[in-house]
Amino acid sequence: MRNIVGGAKTQPLATRRAQSYNTGTDYIDSELGGYGLYYRSVMISLGLIYPGGPGFPYPVDLPTEKGRAVAESFRRAVKDTEYYQRYFDEDLADIPIGVVESYIRRACLCQLQRSDVPDRALVLDAFLHGGEGESPAARRKTLRLLLDIVDQTDGFVLDQDAFRQLLYFGTCHSGAAYAPRDDLTDIYRRWRLYQAREYYGFALNALWYYLCDWGISQHGEVRPVELDQLWSHLDGALDFGTLAARLSLPPPNLRAVSDVQAQFDWLTRVNRASEETFDTDCGLDRPLSEQSLYALAQANRGEPDVMVAGMVALLGLVYLRFGHRNLWMRPDWDISRMGADGRLSLDGFVKAVQRRMRLGSFTMGAFARWLVDDYVILQHQLVAAGKLPDNTYRFQREGSRLRFYRRENALAFMDSRYSALSTTVYELGLCGSPVTSTHPLTPDGRLLLQEGDLR
Repeated sequence: MRNIVGGAKTQPLATRRAQSYNTGTDYIDSELGGYGLYYRSVMISLGLIYPGGPGFPYPVDLPTEKGRAVAESFRRAVKDTEYYQRYFDEDLADIPIGVVESYIRRACLCQLQRSDVPDRALVLDAFLHGGEGESPAARRKTLRLLLDIVDQTDGFVLDQDAFRQLLYFGTCHSGAAYAPRDDLTDIYRRWRLYQAREYYGFALNALWYYLCDWGISQHGEVRPVELDQLWSHLDGALDFGTLAARLSLPPPNLRAVSDVQAQFDWLTRVNRASEETFDTDCGLDRPLSEQSLYALAQANRGEPDVMVAGMVALLGLVYLRFGHRNLWMRPDWDISRMGADGRLSLDGFVKAVQRRMRLGSFTMGAFARWLVDDYVILQHQLVAAGKLPDNTYRFQREGSRLRFYRRENALAFMDSRYSALSTTVYELGLCGSPVTSTHPLTPDGRLLLQEGDLR
């Protein structure tokens, strides 16, 4: 529940297993609760509700005809439970844990794995065909992509890390491998670019994380730190020799004064690749990959060579894979334009690197300063200012100095959506649980994968 808003309050309550639970528990700071945060937009996109409120024809959300049919079928599934009969219309009530558990057994989405439950066909149809325009077809393709991965990895546990590696590299550390069906190539490319954004975003977040820690280590919360001091530190932290030694690689002749192209040449050479075929050549088995640098950063968060040189190298790997004009012309490239209105997009990054290299000498020191100044410092100021009056600043720029604030920080990938997707295909009865080693497709799952629909 760590990624669910409100989970920090509800998980301890669930773990405690009290005799009863009060429905008025204040666990989430949102006017519409979890419905507004998680379910409302999905139900609108599936065509299950008409949105209400200011600017809409209705004062409140209302079910559509399809939504009403789904609701009525769900009511048939739970109508005999004590919760529905005694507590459903109570705004405030203490509900015995036994009543909660018996209701869960009927109401859980996992019940849709059974063909005899009254709402399965309607809910499955909503996922496959709900909504307008191209959304239903795109949703079916994504579900089929996941089923294709599940099918090809039966015999291996498929967690979020494996999902990311399979999409990005075609293999993962467990030994599983994946190659998309021909009719899923387009959606596969989109999801692969989504994972590229994750590696790219992780590198920038790692630079931010390291800057926050470094600033506190320099007593930046007591007196602001001069930016020149930071730039000097970054130059020293571009220690590719120490980074290479950690990975048992020969030391490269790379320093802050080296040209960025020299780093690209090193990354290409050490991975036994060429710039033209880098993406094909540089798999998970090569000495220096995005995954190996991610793992190194998670294990060495305080080491400057890892957190600066390593993350600059990670961004270099991403550039070598995707800094090609022919990729930018494909329809799936629009995924790479996502991010802060394009300012922090993967598309913007690779094109900016290419522009700067065309202008002349672009050193590693200038590259690192550009990343930290424009992608880390400026973006943090924009995000923190947008959250005012809540103070979430880790640092603030004061002219040519940075003032730091001591706060807890986290460093992890963003959500690759795997948990939601894998739970959906499992609980809709399309496959076994992907988080177990045995997860065969059900007849419905096989039919959807092969035929593209269940109609």
